[in-house]
Amino acid sequence: MRKILAIAKINLAQYLVYRLSFVLWRVRVILSLFLTFFLWSAVYQSRLSIFNYSHRQIMTYILLIYVIGDLVYSSRVSDLSIQIRNGAIINQLLKPFPFLHNLFTREVTDKLLNLFFSIFEVGLVILLFKPALFIQTDILTILLMLLAIGMGIVISFFISFAISLVAFWSAEVWGPRFVFMTLITVLSGSYFPLDILPTLFYRLLLLTPFPYFTYLPTKIFLDGFSFQYLGMVGISLVWVVLSYFFARALWRKGIREFSFFGR
Repeated sequence: MRKILAIAKINLAQYLVYRLSFVLWRVRVILSLFLTFFLWSAVYQSRLSIFNYSHRQIMTYILLIYVIGDLVYSSRVSDLSIQIRNGAIINQLLKPFPFLHNLFTREVTDKLLNLFFSIFEVGLVILLFKPALFIQTDILTILLMLLAIGMGIVISFFISFAISLVAFWSAEVWGPRFVFMTLITVLSGSYFPLDILPTLFYRLLLLTPFPYFTYLPTKIFLDGFSFQYLGMVGISLVWVVLSYFFARALWRKGIREFSFFGR
């Protein structure tokens, strides 16, 4: 536990060193939140309900998915590709603390820090604009939502981890990561509920991992517990297993074939 806390302190210190970069990142994401918030507010100015969503529901959806998204998508795994390309991963692998444990601790620290700021930012929006919001009080629903969030975090981690491992074979990691983040932005429901899409496209989308990042837990919160959503959590578990084995296979293959000169 002491080693874990020590790593967490180091990671926090790194944020303080690069605080300008972190502040600029937070400014970018909160501007995205404001844009989405005002866009939907304008859409509902003359309507009470759109796509079976009331104004209160859509405002709750936008703010909640923002917080969940910060928890799910915030990651330091992208640093791994840089460590692979410059050989720094060799030093990490030689340290007494297991490399993957170190990576996990960095992830937790990053997510908790981003979660703190996202809650503060959403609280600021609520304080300034006082939108009508839906409050979920059913314990079973909240537990299922938390389970869905956990699944989304794990799937996102393993896929991002796998993308970083591309650096074992190619210096062009930015391209795949850009495509991945673009797909997440569009297909995970960050800007609109996915069930407003055409039925066939929506059903096909549910076969991919993207709806299980943030859309599913947000919908569970709004609609309440149901066996349909329980089944969707089961599908997300399948994606957890698939993404884990895929990332593990890439990791083992990359480590086995990796060589670096000059350090």
